[in-house]
Amino acid sequence: WCRGAIDEQAIDDLHLVLHLAKHIHVRAKKGTDAEKSSELSQYFPNLLWVLRDFHLRLVDNKGGTISEKDYLENALKPLPGQDEKNKLRDVIKDLFRERDCVTVVRPVAEEADLRNIQRLPYESLRPQFRTQVEAFVKKVYMSLKPKKIEGALVSGTMFVNLASEYCKAINNSAVPTIQSAWTSVVQHQLRLSLKDAVQVYRSQMNDKAMQNLPMSEDKLRDLHKASKAEALKVFLAPKFEMNDSKFREYRAELASRIKQLMDHVKNENTASSKRQCERFAKELHSRQIENKLSVKGSYQNFEQLLQDWDTLRKAYLQQTSGPAQAEVLSTWIFPRMTESAQKLWEEMRGSHEERHVTMQRKLAEAEARSTNVRDVLDNERSKQSDTLEVARRQWLAERIELERQVEDAKRSLEESNLRAGREKAQLVDSERTLREQMKLLQERLETRRPGMEGSSAGGGGSGHADLHGLRDAVTTMMSEVKGMGMEKKQLEMKAEHEKQLIGLERKFQRQLMDARRKNEGLIESLRQTYEDEVDGLKTYRSELIARNKDLEKELERARGEAEVLKQRVSAAENEKALQKRFVDNAQRQSELLAALLERLPGRGGQDLQPLREELGAVTGHGAQDALPPGGGGGGRANGGNFPYSAANAAVFRSVPGV
Repeated sequence: WCRGAIDEQAIDDLHLVLHLAKHIHVRAKKGTDAEKSSELSQYFPNLLWVLRDFHLRLVDNKGGTISEKDYLENALKPLPGQDEKNKLRDVIKDLFRERDCVTVVRPVAEEADLRNIQRLPYESLRPQFRTQVEAFVKKVYMSLKPKKIEGALVSGTMFVNLASEYCKAINNSAVPTIQSAWTSVVQHQLRLSLKDAVQVYRSQMNDKAMQNLPMSEDKLRDLHKASKAEALKVFLAPKFEMNDSKFREYRAELASRIKQLMDHVKNENTASSKRQCERFAKELHSRQIENKLSVKGSYQNFEQLLQDWDTLRKAYLQQTSGPAQAEVLSTWIFPRMTESAQKLWEEMRGSHEERHVTMQRKLAEAEARSTNVRDVLDNERSKQSDTLEVARRQWLAERIELERQVEDAKRSLEESNLRAGREKAQLVDSERTLREQMKLLQERLETRRPGMEGSSAGGGGSGHADLHGLRDAVTTMMSEVKGMGMEKKQLEMKAEHEKQLIGLERKFQRQLMDARRKNEGLIESLRQTYEDEVDGLKTYRSELIARNKDLEKELERARGEAEVLKQRVSAAENEKALQKRFVDNAQRQSELLAALLERLPGRGGQDLQPLREELGAVTGHGAQDALPPGGGGGGRANGGNFPYSAANAAVFRSVPGV
C-alpha cells in the first residue's frame, strides 16, 4: 500500500524483500540466487500493490488504455543504467509470481474534508472512490487462498510458531531455513494435534461409553469407531503431508494410545458386565426358580421347569449386556439349570415312589374292602334267599289252604244256596197256602159273624169254641210264618258272611301278591347294588392300575428329559470350549501373521498399520506392532487392568502412556 504512483522511491521502499531473500533459505543446502528465488517464490504470498490517492491516467506510451496490472508490470520492467534498481525489480518479480495492482482515487475533493475524513459518512465520499474500494475488497476476498507449506495448510498457531522460529534464527545470527522451521512447526503441531485427538477420544469414550457401562461389544465397537473417527478428524485437521515420516510416526502413536484407552474400556466393560450379569442372574434365579423349587410340588414335570428357565434366559438376555453375558450364562446359569433339574428329578422320583406306595396301599385296601363287601353281600343274599324260600313255602301252604277253604266255602255256599232256594220255594208255597187259608178263614169268619151275634144272647157255647179254635189256627199259622222269616234272615246272613269270606280271600291274595312283588324288588335292588358296587370297585382298581402305569411312564419320561438336559448342558460347555479355542487360535495366527509381515523386507513399519488395525478388530486385541519405536510397551504394563469410577471425569488419566 503506497500513495500516489509506482516510482523509484516506492520500489526502493521494498528493499526489505531483497534483504530477506539474502538471509532466508528454503533448506540448509546452499544454491544459486536464481535457485533460491525460485524456491522461495512458492512460499511467498500473492502481491497486491494498492495505490491510494491515484491521480494518473492509465495509458501507455502510445496513449492506449492499459489495466492496473499492466501498469504494475510496466513499472517493474528493467531500466537501462540502473542495475541495482533492476536487481530489486527482478527479485520482486521472482519472489512474487502472482501479482496485481489496484488504484484508488482520493476519497474527497476538498482538503478540509480530507482532514476530517474519519468523521464523514461513507455515502458522502466520492462515488468513484467508493466503487474502486468495493472492487478492491471484492478482489481481495476473491483472491484469498490459505497459506500452505509443502502442501500443508498453515493455521494461525502454526504461523505464529513459524514466525517465532524465523525470529529465533535471526536473533541467533543463524540463517532461517524454511524447511527446518517448518519441520519444527509441524512437529509442534503434531504434538498438539496428538494431544487434542487423544483428549477428544478420551472425552468421547468417557461420556458415551464409560458412563454407560456395561454395553454390548458391538455397541462399544461402534462407539470406539465413532470416537476414533472424531479423534482422527482432529488429528488430520491441519492437513499434514500423509507421506511424511513424522506424521506417520505420530499417527502410529495416536493409534497406540487409542488402543490403550480401548483396552482399558474393554476391561472395565467386561468387569462391569460380569458384575451386572451375575447380579441379574442371581436375582432372576432366586425369584423365578429357587423360590418355586423350595415349595414341593410346584413343578409337575420338566417342561414347566424348562419353560421357567427359558423365561429366565430371555429376561436375562434383555436386562443384561456386555461381553460377560455369554460367559455368565454358561458358567453360572447352566450349572444352576443342571442342579435344578437334578433336584426336580430327585423330588419327582421321591414323589412318584410315595404315590406308587400310596396307590398300592389304596389298591390293597380297596381289594380288601371289595372282598368284605362281596362276603357281606353274599351273606345277605344267602339270608334273603333263605328267608324268601321260607316265605315262599309258607305262602304256598297258605295259598293251598286258602284255596281249599275257598273251594269248601264255594261248595257250602252252593249247597246253602240250593237249600235256601228249596226252603225259599217251600216257604213261598207255605206262605201262599197260609195266605189262602187265612183268606178262607177270614171269609168264613165274615160269614159266621151275623149268626154268632144272634146266638150270642141265648147261648154261645158252641160259637165261642169255634172262635177259639179259629184263633188258635191263625196263631199257629202266624208262628209258622215268623219261623219261616227267621230262617230266611239266617240264610241271608249266611250268604253275607260267605261274601265277606270271599272279599277277605281276595284281599289276602292282593296283599300276598304285593308282598311277593316287594320282596322281588328288594332282591333285585340288592342284586343291582351289589353288581354296581362290584363294577365300581373293578373300575377303581383299573383306574389305579392305569394311573400307576402313567406314573411309571412319566417317571421314565422325566428320566429321559433329565438325560437330554444334561446332554444339552454338556454340548453348550463343549461349544463354549471350542469357541474359546477358536478365538485363541485366531489370535495366535494374527500375531504370527503380523510378526511374519514385520520381517518381510521393505514391508514393515507404518505400512502395516491398516493391516494391524484390521487384525485387531477381527481378534478383539490391538496390534502392539502399531506402537512407535521406544514407546510401545508402556500401555501394557498392567495388562490393561485399571480401576475405574463412573463419577471420575478424568478416568483415563491414570492409564500409563496416555
